[in-house]
Amino acid sequence: MTTADTAPLDLSRPEWRDHPHHLKDELLARLEGGIAIDANLPRPADTLTVQLLVAARRSAEQAGVAFTVQNVSDPFRDGLRILGLHNEILA
Repeated sequence: MTTADTAPLDLSRPEWRDHPHHLKDELLARLEGGIAIDANLPRPADTLTVQLLVAARRSAEQAGVAFTVQNVSDPFRDGLRILGLHNEILA
């Protein structure tokens, strides 16, 4: 069963771009149980969001919990390649 705390974070929500500190807070809140990201975006993620995801992935690895990205759209994947961070997020 998926609850609000275990449902993947939907990166397409506009409030993450408008208020990135909310995304940071949500990533930190989920760190203990693992982080799942829904990356089905119609556009590339903005650079600040990608930076937060890199930090979240590294924090998850250090904590020994899962960091997963699912439903990866082509624009999201292409944006990561342009930034040179494809492997940092999706590997």
